[in-house]
Amino acid sequence: MQFNPKFSFWLGVVVTACIGIAGGTVHLTNAIPADWIPVVTAWSSIFAFIGSGVLTAMHGYSSPQAGPLTK
Repeated sequence: MQFNPKFSFWLGVVVTACIGIAGGTVHLTNAIPADWIPVVTAWSSIFAFIGSGVLTAMHGYSSPQAGPLTK
């Protein structure tokens, strides 16, 4: 099974942005309304967690080599 590398690339960019927002590295003050910041931060954290798992699975399924746990 193979995945389009462009999809994986753009998903990685989005996940990286979500990690920055969720971790507090990217400050949203004055960028979006103050009432939205807790909601955007919470959803960014959720997307970062799920997206990281999806990226890991995509890379694992796309690899033509056998994993280290196979004999």
